[in-house]
Amino acid sequence: MTTMARAAVLRGFPELVTRLGGDPRALLRKHRLDPRVLENEDALIPSRASIELLEDSARLLQCPDFGLQLAQFQDVSTLGPLAIAIQHARSVREAAASASRFIFIQGTDVAFTLQPAPDDRHCAELRFEFLQSQTTSCRQCTDLAIGLTHRIISLPFGGSYPLDRVLLPHEPLAPASTYARFFGAPVRFAQAYAALRVPVAFLEQPLPDFNETLRALAVSYLERNYADREHPLSARVRLVLSKSLGSSQAEIAGVASLLAMHPRTLQRQLAEEGSTFEAIRDQVRQQAALRYLVSTELALTQVATLLGLSEQSALTRCCKRWFDKTPSEIRNEATQPAGAVRKQASAR
Repeated sequence: MTTMARAAVLRGFPELVTRLGGDPRALLRKHRLDPRVLENEDALIPSRASIELLEDSARLLQCPDFGLQLAQFQDVSTLGPLAIAIQHARSVREAAASASRFIFIQGTDVAFTLQPAPDDRHCAELRFEFLQSQTTSCRQCTDLAIGLTHRIISLPFGGSYPLDRVLLPHEPLAPASTYARFFGAPVRFAQAYAALRVPVAFLEQPLPDFNETLRALAVSYLERNYADREHPLSARVRLVLSKSLGSSQAEIAGVASLLAMHPRTLQRQLAEEGSTFEAIRDQVRQQAALRYLVSTELALTQVATLLGLSEQSALTRCCKRWFDKTPSEIRNEATQPAGAVRKQASAR
């Protein structure tokens, strides 16, 4: 299934490319994007094309911080119908909840969640994940997303807020000092995900443009016009689960909370897509099990724990159901050139 994004993700692209001495129309056509599509920010374009466009532009124009520079051309209005719900939320936490719930409007391959910092109970993390990151380099797109989020948060507070640190999943594309200047906070590279870490107390900070009437109208509009569109909730659930297997967040209540939904609402909307939470989690476990068994030498008890299974015997039962083989048989066959177990998994 082709994932799509609003053309607004490329707001400022022609201006930035021209400023850097490039030809924006030629670059767009190279990636099979009609330059006229940028005239309508609500138009949908393939996510992969936009991601590859940013990577290619940064390389050809010799501008390693292309994503960060593009973020400077954007603001909360880039989010289209979601912008009103965010701008007029009561607090940072409420704005983040709306963003988490409806970010798929901006791009169907992106997930945005608010999670506790794993090593500091006084901090929380605003995290970004991209489905395409498993098959395509999303470095510039990640920089753009995290840079725009930083701008959206900082502008209502006069350009400054208590940002503890920035986490990025890649090595620095430009000098680390470039990132430090942009964010005004320490930046940690080669992390497990992209995130802005802030004090938990900051989440309750009131937003200066809070308007309950406008916020309620915006949320009502989003629910009415986007809840039943073909933006796969199952893909977002799969992404969250892939990062939280083995933790309490891998239960339906935890995933629903991260997506700012009630568990019953989550299950109902998954049913409308022809899926269930349990089926998706089973698929994620199957993929993860194969990866651990084939690519690592972890003890089987550790693999079971990482998958969120109660004991090694549960792992054995699951592997027999998924692959018609025990975990040990899968691990042994992984050394065979034919790679039979991989073929079995892909056929299922």
